Amino acid sequence: MTRILGLFAIVALFLPPAWGQTFEYAVRHRHLLKDCRGTLIFSHKGVEYRASKSKDARMWEYDRIRVIELRSPTEVSICSYEDQKRYLGKDRDFEFRLENGRIPESLSAFLLSKVGRPMVLAVFPEEGKPVFEVPVKHLRTLTGSHGVLRIYPDRVIYKSEMEGDSRFWRLSDIERLSQPDRFRLQIVSHVPMTGGPTEVYNFQLLNDLPDQLYDYVWLRLHPSSYYPLVQR
Repeated sequence: MTRILGLFAIVALFLPPAWGQTFEYAVRHRHLLKDCRGTLIFSHKGVEYRASKSKDARMWEYDRIRVIELRSPTEVSICSYEDQKRYLGKDRDFEFRLENGRIPESLSAFLLSKVGRPMVLAVFPEEGKPVFEVPVKHLRTLTGSHGVLRIYPDRVIYKSEMEGDSRFWRLSDIERLSQPDRFRLQIVSHVPMTGGPTEVYNFQLLNDLPDQLYDYVWLRLHPSSYYPLVQR
């Protein structure tokens, strides 16, 4: 028995830290007529919703989820591959709101280590010093939000003053970066959105774009053997 326990202890030393992590939240699951309550659990196995009504309970492995969205510190959405017959096969979204507390940055860090597909992350960790930092205004349908665009070697962050409008993109999550005119910048991600192909963030620049910023990002989005010193 002692040998077995010792073996488990040795194995545990070599397991990655995220292996045993679990995040549990009491949530309200949004329905058209009447919401239900349950527990939303993120673990190394995937995402589980333990519902008060058994018909609403779900278990998704990470590669069975189309998009995970941490829309704000209190809102989570799971876009599944589950067909909705009443909507001609449209993928079903499961929308949750935390009953109490807030989503920690550590959950985003955990998901980034587990999920390869693009995600919507309005809550995220900020580590390291950015190479570029640009004050911008995010142009939205009705009202915009002010914030800062931060460029890192492996990611781009928009930190907004408006809750839920911040974003975290790995470089692999970005389809293209463009500058339509002198004081505008556009980021098109690979995140699929309802009513459109993918997520688009249009920014108004408060000042001229810093020298070399555009080339810095472009070369990392489009790596080439012609630029062997550039690493993503």
